[in-house]
Amino acid sequence: MASRFLSTTRLVRAPLTRQIARRNYASEAKDASPKFADETFNGNVWRNAAIAIIAGVAVYRIDQHLTNSGEEKHPFTKWIEYHMESSDDMDKLNQQKLDEASKLAEYRLIAQDAQRAPIYRLRNPESFERGSPRGLVTGNQVDLSDLKVRSD
Repeated sequence: MASRFLSTTRLVRAPLTRQIARRNYASEAKDASPKFADETFNGNVWRNAAIAIIAGVAVYRIDQHLTNSGEEKHPFTKWIEYHMESSDDMDKLNQQKLDEASKLAEYRLIAQDAQRAPIYRLRNPESFERGSPRGLVTGNQVDLSDLKVRSD
């Protein structure tokens, strides 16, 4: 039992080419010539090729019959065109998307060139409080009671 198990594991571990070579060339006959299958035209390849050629000719003839020798559109093409949007609708949609893209581009140009308004700050804000209340000239007096001086 153990010897069978070892022999099967050796076959599993052996490369596939060695297994195929053993199967094809190993024989118990005394002669060393390998025996190959006869090569004839009865293989599956030729049958499948003939079926493919016949199917191609049949599809071509059916297509010619459906389209009246190529004068009309194929039914499959008509079905696709039926489910597609018309070219006028697609042109309108594309024009609308193009207009939106151009508006967005203009907005981005304006937004990237925009700058904040300059802030003029007094170097010495205490200069508002320096003046003498007795030296005021008529017309030069300004009510600064609601003025808030920022010192940041």
